[in-house]
Amino acid sequence: MNPKTNTITRRTLLRGLGATLALPYLDIMGGATVAASSGAKEPRRLACFYIPGAINRHTWFPKDTGANYTLAPAHKPLEQHRDQFTVLTNLSHITGRISGHVHPYNWLTGHNINLTPGTITNTISMDQVAVKHLGPTWIPSLALSFADGVGTATLSRNSLGVDLPATANYRTVFERLFPPADKTQLKEAHARLALNRSILDTAVSSVKDFQRPLGRDDRQRLEQYLESIREVEKRLDDSEEILKRGRPEFDEAAVKTQPQGKNSMREHIELLMDLIALAFQTDMTRVVTHSLGGEGGPNYEEYKDWAQKAGAPVRGAHDVHHKGQGDADSPDAKVLGSRDEMLCACLARLMDKLKGIRASDGTLLDHTVLLFGGAQISSHSGKSFPTLLAGGRKLGFKHGQHVKWDHDKKPMSDLYLTILQQLGCPVKSFKESTGPLTELLV
Repeated sequence: MNPKTNTITRRTLLRGLGATLALPYLDIMGGATVAASSGAKEPRRLACFYIPGAINRHTWFPKDTGANYTLAPAHKPLEQHRDQFTVLTNLSHITGRISGHVHPYNWLTGHNINLTPGTITNTISMDQVAVKHLGPTWIPSLALSFADGVGTATLSRNSLGVDLPATANYRTVFERLFPPADKTQLKEAHARLALNRSILDTAVSSVKDFQRPLGRDDRQRLEQYLESIREVEKRLDDSEEILKRGRPEFDEAAVKTQPQGKNSMREHIELLMDLIALAFQTDMTRVVTHSLGGEGGPNYEEYKDWAQKAGAPVRGAHDVHHKGQGDADSPDAKVLGSRDEMLCACLARLMDKLKGIRASDGTLLDHTVLLFGGAQISSHSGKSFPTLLAGGRKLGFKHGQHVKWDHDKKPMSDLYLTILQQLGCPVKSFKESTGPLTELLV
């Protein structure tokens, strides 16, 4: 970024360990969103970031509450954005509480995935409720992660509670972000849409024939399935309209790709966060989830560096999450604290980028809600989720405070309901919600 003009330079290099990717210059990206460039109303956006495993409870939670609270050591990288984020303490899933290393399954759903012994069941995640109301965009939502796949690699679940696969390769993400350019690619895209529509028509016809003799419960389950089909149909319609408009113009000669190497933890997170900023600025998507790491790995080189700095034994990510629960002066706790501080530094960097992009009213950060947190203080606990909420000041959020509730009194679903309502979603409840958190609103 050019600090004087806040524009994306012609060749914005995303550098990884042994890898370099140059993003193209977008003609529409002169430091402003698409809406700001065209004079349109600014859309609302949501990004959710999951912190894996435990956090260092000694350095994460502020010692006092209110607007004049003392910034916690882990949040020092965010100091310049103090008036743009809020620390939330003691929110958790109550009836939906689980334990172990499976928290990514229900962090955004609030569902007790173990209701049926031996089987993981789930419900729709909060981000996918937002998707229903924040479109249309070329990609309804992006699920990003430390590894490609489903299960604990992804945070997103559809209307049926089915995992939406996450992507870790930033080049793959970039190529998905934009509609095809040349005539051959466009023809192939239209053909794929037509084929998908044909498959859906066949599925709906077959389901209706199957539906008639079913009982009430089975009909309800089938209606959920049909709802998911209707969502796909709408997205096909949206995709066709976006194909007609075409992709944003950019200089393809500025795209340079080299083999993706092994990135450090910070480099990988920053690469994907840069793509999130790009996606929001060009309005290719408005909803993103990003799992920042695994409950048990990967074992990035940073863990060795942090251990050496703290005088702690070198451990893998899984053991760091467990061993970092000791006293404040414990070397292992300091390792976990260094991880927490690094993650907050990544969030601060993203906020810098979003704040530097002009929106139709304010900045891109003002129109973007950032949920940043995890599901555990200590590994396996599932209590008192470490949570930061940032951005969205034009959506009615007020920041610069630490809000703390009594243990096991406020469900995390209340925060999800609050976010959804401020995003403009016409919902009155989410999972075990009791009402919006008015403490967070202007």
